[in-house]
Amino acid sequence: MRSCVTCKSPEEEHRFLKPKEAAWLKKHLDVKNVDEYLVCLAPLDDGAEQCRNVRRFYVERPFREPLRLPEPE
Repeated sequence: MRSCVTCKSPEEEHRFLKPKEAAWLKKHLDVKNVDEYLVCLAPLDDGAEQCRNVRRFYVERPFREPLRLPEPE
């Protein structure tokens, strides 16, 4: 996996989006395909939650401000 620039941590792993996350991102970005997007798995400061910043596979900063997926329900 590639490192997360949005989190400013070179060691964090990423994964591809789950179906519900992909549906949310498609609606949020108003696009048809989000296959090349990844979500960061870095733990936040308290360790209980994950960073969940979104990035494109080869684009380190695809958004002006980091885009964070909402927490799963």
